[in-house]
Amino acid sequence: MSDDSPIPMTECRICRVDVPAGNFCGLCGCHLTPRRWEGPDWLRIRNFGAAPDESVLSPSLASSLFPHLAHRGAFRWGLAAMVLLLVGCALLRLPAALIAVGVLGMPALFVIYLREADAFRDLPGRTLALTTVLGLALGIGWALLTGGELARSSGVALGVGVAGARMMRDGIAIPLGGAILMLVPAIVVRVLGPPTREALDGFMIGALGALMFTAAAMLTRLIPQLGTGVISSSPLSILVVEAGIRGIAVPLIAAATGGLIGAALWFVRPESKKHQRPAVVRLVLVSFALAILLLAIALGMIDVSRSRQWLMLTLYLVVSAVAVLLLRLSLHLALLHEAHDEIAADEPVLCQHCGHVVPDMAFCPGCGVAARASSRSSRALRRTVRPARVDPDGEQR
Repeated sequence: MSDDSPIPMTECRICRVDVPAGNFCGLCGCHLTPRRWEGPDWLRIRNFGAAPDESVLSPSLASSLFPHLAHRGAFRWGLAAMVLLLVGCALLRLPAALIAVGVLGMPALFVIYLREADAFRDLPGRTLALTTVLGLALGIGWALLTGGELARSSGVALGVGVAGARMMRDGIAIPLGGAILMLVPAIVVRVLGPPTREALDGFMIGALGALMFTAAAMLTRLIPQLGTGVISSSPLSILVVEAGIRGIAVPLIAAATGGLIGAALWFVRPESKKHQRPAVVRLVLVSFALAILLLAIALGMIDVSRSRQWLMLTLYLVVSAVAVLLLRLSLHLALLHEAHDEIAADEPVLCQHCGHVVPDMAFCPGCGVAARASSRSSRALRRTVRPARVDPDGEQR
């Protein structure tokens, strides 16, 4: 910043407060100038709250699953590598490798994300440990309790025709029971009282617990298959379909559902808006999570009926795409409408997403990304070491 001249100000057309001039209001996050195809101001559909230059409807898996990060290139490559490994293991008929990549791939990527998002510094270690242990224990217990029925409910066994009471049990009761248990880690952590309440913290806890539950349940069920030999004699189409369902669709549905519930449980309205329909955003988040659960139960009903394998894979992938879209929309709404850090509009801060020096506010006036789309450690560091003003002759003040 070249001098001490006052920051240009303008009145926000939504909150009616003078804010620093820019593309976005630093207080409410809306566009200062109306734009076409933007939708309602409370939604701001053209700009995702956790990534600059991305629409809320953009099919970006990386920014939806890893919202805390400013640079996600490595994770995009990681997701691509996981898919290629799944396809390769299926084509080479390697069941043990297929199980390992399918069951552990997505959870491993998410744990790496937690490290890169400073979760191990920002969240208590006991909270992450409790979430992980609960997810693993409940997943193993549920798999042992339900036996072979869990395999059908999670898409492992395809094309099995049943009717009546068995349809109700295998197609509804087991998927619903597993879905409820999958959410228990986030609920337990929330009941115990987390030290901080940020929507993206809840997303991390909910998604971690759900992924650990799903991985433990699938691995418990699939361990007996490791003794069938190095090379599988199963038809190639079955291996490809199972790779797509186990390794891609089921983890995505689990992460989206758990993350949605976690974000809803951790969501807090700001003091200035606590009396303005306080439950609406949380209700939207919970409703989206219930919608995903209903779609998963519908998949369970189809699973236990006579269905073609490629049709099953297509349905699972469609449901997982819908789940990720609902997750993305929910995280966006939570970031727009949750409580934010204390405003210091007269202090400069470096936006880690667009790289510009901007006033320290709830949203970057330049790119519109929410301040809470970065970790608490990152925010604290950038506020401790603020950009310094520089004289025209280059001397720092």
